[in-house]
Amino acid sequence: MRIRRFAPPSPVTLGAVLAAGALVLVLAPSLLAAAITVEALALAFWLWARASETPVETLRRWTWLRRPAMALWLAVALLAVLPERAGVFDPSGLAAQAPELSAPGPRDPLSAPRTLAAFAILWAALELLAAAPLARPYPDLTGPLVRSGPWLPALLPVTGFLVLWRHRALWGDAPFMHEAASFALLAAAWLAVLRAFARRGFTASTRWLSVYDSALAALLLARQIVEPEIVLLLWAAAAGGRFMTLVAESRGALARRGPVLARLWRVASWSAGACLAWPLVAGVSFAGGRFRLFETLLVCLPIFLAAFLTWQRLVEVPERRAARRLDRLAALSAAAAAGTLILGPLALLAAWWNGFEVPMIAGLLAAAPALLALRPTPTGGEVPAMFRVPAAAGASARDTAVSIFRTVVAMERELARALGVAVRAITAPIRDLHTGDAQEYLLFLAGVALLSLLVPLMR
Repeated sequence: MRIRRFAPPSPVTLGAVLAAGALVLVLAPSLLAAAITVEALALAFWLWARASETPVETLRRWTWLRRPAMALWLAVALLAVLPERAGVFDPSGLAAQAPELSAPGPRDPLSAPRTLAAFAILWAALELLAAAPLARPYPDLTGPLVRSGPWLPALLPVTGFLVLWRHRALWGDAPFMHEAASFALLAAAWLAVLRAFARRGFTASTRWLSVYDSALAALLLARQIVEPEIVLLLWAAAAGGRFMTLVAESRGALARRGPVLARLWRVASWSAGACLAWPLVAGVSFAGGRFRLFETLLVCLPIFLAAFLTWQRLVEVPERRAARRLDRLAALSAAAAAGTLILGPLALLAAWWNGFEVPMIAGLLAAAPALLALRPTPTGGEVPAMFRVPAAAGASARDTAVSIFRTVVAMERELARALGVAVRAITAPIRDLHTGDAQEYLLFLAGVALLSLLVPLMR
């Protein structure tokens, strides 16, 4: 009798199982599930990187995924040891609706570690959303797998938004958290759309637009303009359609094969993005009962550019074969485009049904950025001139977008490096406690004396 030996799964298969399980587990209400989700996603990228042709270089590219996982584990540990208190950051139990700075929460001796836990959750999600300095340029990179590499990085902004959405109660009401999140997410949306404009390739540009969709949805969540469930539906239409376009691009540009399918996906992607942006512009432009010109321009300009890119770049791919090939997934792609087209307006209808109403002027202003982006699209698979060659009409604008992106990223990295040096200098005595030096005991006594002074102040 021949005994069959058990063949362990390949690293690619095991990574796929971990990633699929992570996307399901992230919807669980527990913060521990979110930490396990990001940890599993980091492990999946590690397995895929080890299985790539250049494992050392690929591992170096995706090592930063350990940081958001560690931040979430820190938040889990802090919330596990702290006693539960309802309404610590918001005495009324409701989040503040005004855009001004949040007032400090009720006096709580443990408000500092609670705020630290909220900041850790926010930091982990911002890194996954390419809104943190140390992980900003990751959508420029393809994934560690050869076949699925073009769309694998799009899993990260999806996870980041779902972490923010699922645990909104833990970070959104903390002091100054939603203000910091609004600033970081608006900057991420700006830089993502500028980088998408600078990249000439459709796949790389779409990866950055997927970051833009998730950042815009997270900004809508942080501003608390509509209900979180409505934000989830709007995000699913915009980011979900973008993600399916990326997956279809790896199968021979399935979303752009044929004039009918290309037009359907173009209209669906533009409509989903316009529906996501509409309540944000309407809520920001007349916040507090008066028109805010500066805030409106800050929000409308990236929305206009993202809608313009979506409408102009999603063009038909020319068929190089004499006879058009039939793909069984073409009908599935058309059905996905139709679902994307319908879901956005349905989400806005649900928001109106739940009481979200805006003045007519605000509504027309909110629709203007996406409507102004509509242009006559090229036919016959012709790419617009400004996206085709560096010497074309939009080359100077693209070079400006590249310069702005690189300058901001360089400044952020220098600031992060300076903060790291300062933190290491401040924490040097703490590290010296474990060096075995003769002064170790004296430093320990000094640390205990400092702690004895701080503990009464926290009561």
